[in-house]
Amino acid sequence: MKNKLSILLLSTFLAACNQNNQTPPATQQNETAIKAETTKAAAQDQNITPPKPKVEILVNNPTPIPQGYKIDTSHLKKPLLVDLNGDGKLDAFRVLKNPNKNGKKYLFEFRIADSNKVYWYENDDEDYDLNDFEVFDIAKKNEKFVDMAKLETGDITPYEDAPEKARIILKTDGITVGLPESCGTSLFFIENNKIRRAFLD
Repeated sequence: MKNKLSILLLSTFLAACNQNNQTPPATQQNETAIKAETTKAAAQDQNITPPKPKVEILVNNPTPIPQGYKIDTSHLKKPLLVDLNGDGKLDAFRVLKNPNKNGKKYLFEFRIADSNKVYWYENDDEDYDLNDFEVFDIAKKNEKFVDMAKLETGDITPYEDAPEKARIILKTDGITVGLPESCGTSLFFIENNKIRRAFLD
């Protein structure tokens, strides 16, 4: 009798232990849901779309570039920001190219900030385009230059010795373009709402 009672008590004790060790169905469902959410979140982390690059606005000017032209960075890698019209705001200078155009393919663009004004310069010499220029620099307001095209001789002349018609004192910033260690430098600036070109050497 004692043996039967002992076996009965032992069986009851083991059954109670097994019941305590079993996870309730509701708890199992919660754990399954948590694991599923964790797996889903991990998958989403792996598929995160990288942020889109910000569109760089050159200057506040909505005027589109001429049809067929693209920005050319062969020599001028980034636009030059310079006050071209003297209003204290930075305007932009860059080079454009139309690869499908017959004849001259290049334009110099002078884009005025906070307006819709854009000036484009195409070489007026039928035998030359603007693609040979490799060096681009900013010429500052009040700098002095001599336009050799208005000299009677082809000699480089100091500003003080140049005739009045050949002298230039910039009223705004401008752009000089040329070749490294070579002659052929030109100065471009805006005067009377037009692009003016001066030949410096």
